[in-house]
Amino acid sequence: MGDSKALPIIGGVMLVFFLPLIIVIAMIVGVLSSMDSAAACTPSSGASETSMAWPTDNHTPDQGWDDEGDETHKGVDFVVEKGKNVYAVEAGDVISTEGDWIKISHGEGLETWYRFFDTKAVKKGDAVTRGQVIGTVGEGNEDAPGKSGAHLHFEVWAASDSDGTDLKQTDPATLFSTTDSGGAGGGCGCGGAGGPLVGGTNQEKAFNFLVTNGYSKEQAAGIVGNMIHESSVEPQRLNGTTSGVKTPAATAVNLGNKAWGIVQWYPASKVINAGRSMGATDSQIETLEFQLNFLIHQLDGSGKVALPDVGTAMKATKTVDDAAYVFAAKFEIFTTDPNDPEYGRRQATAREVFKTFGGGAAEPGKPGAGPATACAAGSGNIAAVAISLAWPEEGHGPDKSDATPAYQAALPKYNSDQGDRVWSDCGRFVSTVMHMSGADPDYPEVGTSVQDAYLRSSPKYQVIDDITEDQLLPGDIFIGEGHTYLFVGKYGKYNSVAGSLGGHVPQAGYAYNVGKKYQFAVARLKNQPAPEKKP
Repeated sequence: MGDSKALPIIGGVMLVFFLPLIIVIAMIVGVLSSMDSAAACTPSSGASETSMAWPTDNHTPDQGWDDEGDETHKGVDFVVEKGKNVYAVEAGDVISTEGDWIKISHGEGLETWYRFFDTKAVKKGDAVTRGQVIGTVGEGNEDAPGKSGAHLHFEVWAASDSDGTDLKQTDPATLFSTTDSGGAGGGCGCGGAGGPLVGGTNQEKAFNFLVTNGYSKEQAAGIVGNMIHESSVEPQRLNGTTSGVKTPAATAVNLGNKAWGIVQWYPASKVINAGRSMGATDSQIETLEFQLNFLIHQLDGSGKVALPDVGTAMKATKTVDDAAYVFAAKFEIFTTDPNDPEYGRRQATAREVFKTFGGGAAEPGKPGAGPATACAAGSGNIAAVAISLAWPEEGHGPDKSDATPAYQAALPKYNSDQGDRVWSDCGRFVSTVMHMSGADPDYPEVGTSVQDAYLRSSPKYQVIDDITEDQLLPGDIFIGEGHTYLFVGKYGKYNSVAGSLGGHVPQAGYAYNVGKKYQFAVARLKNQPAPEKKP
């Protein structure tokens, strides 16, 4: 770390006598966010450089700071379902896990405190990265006006003198980004749901988001190709306006005959009113992150204005052209003429998207390279790398030709392709993911019994024999008698990926027989590494 990064921190602490505490914290967090350990996983645009990641997937505090009168609340509360992830808001070192709390020091007199846990994934002395899962939400009761029941209580403390010994609390609410968050699997968010959007442009961010949420590169290119024709992938684009003109949600919602947003929801109130009913603010609804999440939940049938038939049809497509046509015909529905030349224009654009972000040219009518590796080698993100190598659906064979092209390339590079039934070997798949991600270069290459012994003896892992499915975290390794697989969180309609020796190559599936008494214990890496710096 050069002088240009170190000096502003020192200056920030020394100036505490002369500047309001909240400004000093913003200065410190801004410098911390620019450090190498976090920078590789931070969006290149869209998020404030002086903002922390969100500590939960709920980005709207349900109880804010209150220091008026007798009933004070020195922090913010996020009402979140018990068992959901809690994220470190910035890189740092765990200084306490006593009682209900986890406390993290970020250096230079800045600390963040998290309260009420169901499970804790870190211990005192652990180094954590921005967005790393540190535990899961528990239950607790606070004095009014604080919340009771399942929720996370979050506090920020900062040095109020030059030696950092006297810490004072301050309101953290203004330090959160409107677009950045924690991320599943720790380390890099990789464009997944609940994580920061990764990419240099909105087109690339949308593409990466889709492929890390279960869509193949071909399918993602087809959707983004349509978005480009609909809105130039601009979240505040109103139908009939030119690129770059932003129309606020509050204006668009009252225009009954206008479409709005990245896929031009018609009328605009379809997405805006639905978002408001979910508790989202207009400023959140206007973001790319919100609209991408809204779209994928429409397609998987779990969200407002559900369109599961469209999602099923999209997942069945194999080529870029088919994906672009299906999304245009079944979601956008701009014409009833199947020969409308607009289909051809959108397919051509989708092929360019695939060529630009998917790693290779797509010929009309031909499949491309399969699932993407948007967050792959060296990322530290076990779940995202596993998803990038596995098929997003069941029904595949056991041979090399049945595996995704991404896995065909990765296995001999990060493991060994010598032996019997190599491509369907469950242990070899898990090991390849651990090596490729950089999460554990020492992970045994093959043999579930060997891997089981390693996981139970290595200080890198916490092995949980008695665990329930609602306590699982993305990146958890299932290990049992003769089989192993990975929990990845929400992956389309699935939540896990696995190979099966002699049965099938790595593909999506469901967690089953969770808990050692049923079959599978869980091994959880204690400290997933920070993503590898890019040259």
